[in-house]
Amino acid sequence: MAKCDLSIELAEGANFLYEGGGTVRGKVRVNVDQDVKCSGLIVESVWKTHGRGNVASGTFASTTLFQGEWVAGQVVEYPFELPVGDWPPSYHGHYLNVDHYIDARVKIPWGFDPKASVPILMRPTCGPEAAVTKKPANRSVFAGIFIGVFMLVWCSGFMFFMVQNPFSLICVGIFPLLIAIGYAIKVLLPKYLLGEVVYEVSPTVVAPGDQVTGELVLRPRKNVNINAITLNFEAREVCVSGSGSNKTTHKHVFFERVTELQSATTLAAGQERRFPISVTLPEDAPYTLDLPSNDLIWATTLRIDIPRWPDWSKEIALQVLPSGKPMERPVASMGLPAARDNADGITFAETANHLWSLRDEPEQLATLVDAVTGLSFRIEAFVERRLLYAGDEDPHVFKDGYAVWAHYGDPPLPLVLYVPHQLADDFEQVGRDRWVGQGTIVGWDDRHRRLQIKLDTE
Repeated sequence: MAKCDLSIELAEGANFLYEGGGTVRGKVRVNVDQDVKCSGLIVESVWKTHGRGNVASGTFASTTLFQGEWVAGQVVEYPFELPVGDWPPSYHGHYLNVDHYIDARVKIPWGFDPKASVPILMRPTCGPEAAVTKKPANRSVFAGIFIGVFMLVWCSGFMFFMVQNPFSLICVGIFPLLIAIGYAIKVLLPKYLLGEVVYEVSPTVVAPGDQVTGELVLRPRKNVNINAITLNFEAREVCVSGSGSNKTTHKHVFFERVTELQSATTLAAGQERRFPISVTLPEDAPYTLDLPSNDLIWATTLRIDIPRWPDWSKEIALQVLPSGKPMERPVASMGLPAARDNADGITFAETANHLWSLRDEPEQLATLVDAVTGLSFRIEAFVERRLLYAGDEDPHVFKDGYAVWAHYGDPPLPLVLYVPHQLADDFEQVGRDRWVGQGTIVGWDDRHRRLQIKLDTE
């Protein structure tokens, strides 16, 4: 049993957009149920990912507001000021979400630590130099150790089998043989026809709205029939969940523009061909993110489609980073949810407020639920109980899916989320934190007084 309850009240509103490197002000309120010894009331400025990938997180600042004893019945408040981190920015995507939080925690000796957390939105104002990867510094060390150990084991096996049975070299040598075959298909065969192909773009470090230019230069060795030369400019989320044999990679392309530089033709041997490259980033392009298990990637991929022959292709990644200039772009530019997220021009926040105000008026509540049933919203919810029940107990439950109890933030409207099986990992990762996604209102649970929402599968 908790001996005190915590709540956090920020000086600014819930939808206030903080600038990276700025200051967030507020106060922590403590309602004391029993006499309690506090080893430390700690408040922190943190960021954390949620979605399909493994959770990545970081702490920008931490301070202790109080140490001592509280008496039952006390209600005390502690003001605080904390710096807002400058990277990574808030981002709400398909598989990947990045959020900043103000967390508070009471350290109680030999007891559970009461906690509270409030999300905040952050936009970066730093330059590209500050927008760096926060991956663990020892990742390259681990990779080097792994490769070293692998090569040591492989060489030992090679020597062992060579001594025991020379014919076993066929088995030991199959691994480098497969690598050689893959290299030949990917590189040597296209090069045999096309010769040296030069594909370059500049600059590769850009800001939203910038233009990237480049050139493709080729001089085929032989007459080559091609189906097309295409440039694919795309942005994608790549999230990794699990590890080892349970590791799964989730990819979602949220921006794609395909340009055909050359239609079907014959490239003459020895004749140099030059193709100019030009792509312009959207003004609201979200920034490149390179976080542990969670990446947002912008890239150009050029492909020369050769019939009945391995294609030539090359991908060049672009680093889309803040310019350091004051930002006047709309909130949506950072992947944040738009103010109005439904085709009918209402937000889920407005809908939740209306439903909450009518929660004790059944007839009006039923009328309103009927009016919004079938509407799809971008929804924020705080999970209460996961994997509550499954199967045929409710007609809205997905096959092999689950139902989850949750509530909206403000007001705390109770929700039932019908979760498809493929999103189970999301809720496993998010724990009792905030979940953000798309869902459609399907009704009202009279028994538990909860709004029923079926999550979208795409």
